[in-house]
Amino acid sequence: MRRDVFPKVRAIPAACCLVIALMLLAAPAMAATTQVNVTKYCDNNYSTAVKTANLTVANLMANYTQVYSNGPLYMQKGTFDLNDTWGDANQGMVYYGEHNGTYVSNITGEVGGMSDGDELWVLGIDKPITRYFGYDNVYTPNSRQGDMILAWWDNETGLAGNTWNSGLCLFFYTPPSVYGFADSLNLTNRDMEASFDSWYQRFVPDKYNVSALYPAANGLSVKNVTDLLIYPPHRYDFNTTGDTDEWAYEGGVSGVPTSATVPSTAFSSTSEIADNDSSVYWTNTTDDGKYAAQRFVFTLKESAANVERLNVTWKGSGTHDNVSATQGADLYIWNGGSSSYEKLADTSSNSTTTLTGGNASVATNYVVDGNVTVLVMQKSAQQPVGEDGKYYSHLATDHVKLVVTHHHSNS
Repeated sequence: MRRDVFPKVRAIPAACCLVIALMLLAAPAMAATTQVNVTKYCDNNYSTAVKTANLTVANLMANYTQVYSNGPLYMQKGTFDLNDTWGDANQGMVYYGEHNGTYVSNITGEVGGMSDGDELWVLGIDKPITRYFGYDNVYTPNSRQGDMILAWWDNETGLAGNTWNSGLCLFFYTPPSVYGFADSLNLTNRDMEASFDSWYQRFVPDKYNVSALYPAANGLSVKNVTDLLIYPPHRYDFNTTGDTDEWAYEGGVSGVPTSATVPSTAFSSTSEIADNDSSVYWTNTTDDGKYAAQRFVFTLKESAANVERLNVTWKGSGTHDNVSATQGADLYIWNGGSSSYEKLADTSSNSTTTLTGGNASVATNYVVDGNVTVLVMQKSAQQPVGEDGKYYSHLATDHVKLVVTHHHSNS
C-alpha cells in the first residue's frame, strides 16, 4: 500500500504568478483537427515522398465506407497492480464514447497502401504524439485488436470533435472481449498483448515508481490526428538519389577473410553498381592463390535494437578462366558475434545471377559499430599456366543492396 506523500511547498512570488497567468491567457486554444495528411516515402530516401494526399472530414464521409462502432468504446489504462501487471479487464476501463469513422486501410490506399514490412506512423497534434504500427495492424488485424479506424464523429458533439477537442481520433473497433464488457467494444491490456508486436505495445511508468512499467492499451489511441506516414523497409544501395551511406572495396583474398576490413582497396567508381542494369564493375585477381572478392559496407541510420531483419541482394557473376575450375560466387555477411563471415547464398554458375539472403536473428550480431558488411567472393583461386600464362579469378557486380526492415517503439 502506498503512503500519502505531502511534499513541502515553496511559495511562488506574486510577480511570477502574474507572468504565468498572462502566459496562460495568451496561449491559443488547441483546435480539433478536421483533415489528415497521408504520405508514403521512398524506400531509399525517407525525405522524399512517393505520393501524398490530403483528406478532409467531408472527403472521409463521402468517399469511403463509413464504419460504425455500434456501441460505446472502452480502452484499458494502466492498472498499476503489483499482483497483476496486465490487470483484470474490469479495472481501469476508459470510456471513449460511440463513433463513426473510416478504415485506416482505406485512407492509406490513397497513396498506394502498405506492404508487409512497412511501418505506419500516426501523428497527433497534442504534445505532440506519435504512435507506430505494422502492416498487420492495419490490414490483417488480430480479432482481439479489431479494425483500425480514424473516427470523425462521436455521439456527444457530432462532426470532428468532442468536448475535449479530440478531432480526428485513432481507435480500434474490437469485438466483445472474453474478459468482460460483452455488450460493448473494448481493447484490454491482454487484447493488446495478443494483437501487437512487443515493440508496438504501450507501457507507462508508475508515477510512484517510474522504473516500473505497466501496459496501457488506451495509450495506443491518438487524438487530433494530423498525419499518417508510411515508411517502407529502408533500401541501402549505391544509387545517388538515396539518403544512405555505403562503401565498396575490392581485391584478391587467400580465402574467406577473418577480418571485416578485407579486401580494402576502394572501388575506382561505384556508378556501375548503382542500378540493376547491364553495367558491371569488374574485379580481377593479380596473384596466384587469390580469389577475386568485393566487400560492401552499409552504415545504418537505424538503431540495431530496432532492426527486425536484414536482407542482402547481389546481382553479378563469378567466373574463372579455367573451365575445369569451380565457377560462381559466394555471398556472405559479417557476424560480429562470431567475428566471422556467415554464408547467405551461393551459385556455381558463371552466368549473371541474383543471390539473396537475410537474417532475422539477433540483429546486433550483424550491425557492428553501426555498419553491416557484405562480402562476395569468386569460388576458385587464380592458377598458373605454364611459364607465363594465368588462369584468373573474376568477379563482376551489376547491383548490390541491403534492405533493412525496422520498427519504432510505442513506449
